[in-house]
Amino acid sequence: MITEPTETGDAALHQRVDDLIAAVGLSDVASITDVLTAVAHERGRSVELEPLPEDMESGDVFGLCLPYEDRDVILFRTGAGPEHELHSTLHECGHLLFGHVAVDSHTGSNPVSRLLPDLDADLIAQVLARSSYEDEQEREAELFAMKVRAVMTAAQRRRGDAILRRFDDALG
Repeated sequence: MITEPTETGDAALHQRVDDLIAAVGLSDVASITDVLTAVAHERGRSVELEPLPEDMESGDVFGLCLPYEDRDVILFRTGAGPEHELHSTLHECGHLLFGHVAVDSHTGSNPVSRLLPDLDADLIAQVLARSSYEDEQEREAELFAMKVRAVMTAAQRRRGDAILRRFDDALG
C-alpha cells in the first residue's frame, strides 16, 4: 500500500523538509523562478528545465533530475498540465536539494544522462525505484514539493492582496 507523505504522521520527515525550506530561503517564494534561483544558489550551479524525451513521455515518469558537475537539469513531462508540471519540477528540486542523486565523480557526468535516450535497464530500474512513496527519498521530495507549493500559493495570495489594497487606496 502506498502511503502519502502527509498521512504518515512522521514528525521527523516534516521537520527535515521544513528545515530545508528555511535553510535554502524558500519560506516566501512566489514562483518557480524564485525556487529555481534558490536551488541554483544553494547548489552553486545553474538549473535548467527541459522536456522529457518523447520516448519517455508515456508511463509513470513525470520528471527526472540530472545533476552534472556544472549544472543541474530537470526533465519534466509536457502535456500533463501546468500544475502537474510545476509539482514535478518542485519534486525534482527536492531531490536535488536533499542530495538524492549523485554526480559520477569519475566521469563528471550523471550516470542516468549517459543512458538517455536509449532507456537502458539501469535507468528503468532507477525510475521505477522512484515511483513509490514508500521510499524515504521519494517521501522527502514529495513532501518538499507539496510544502513549497503551499508557500508559493500563500505568497501569491499575499502579493495579490497587496495589489488590491493599492487599487483601493488609489480609488479612495
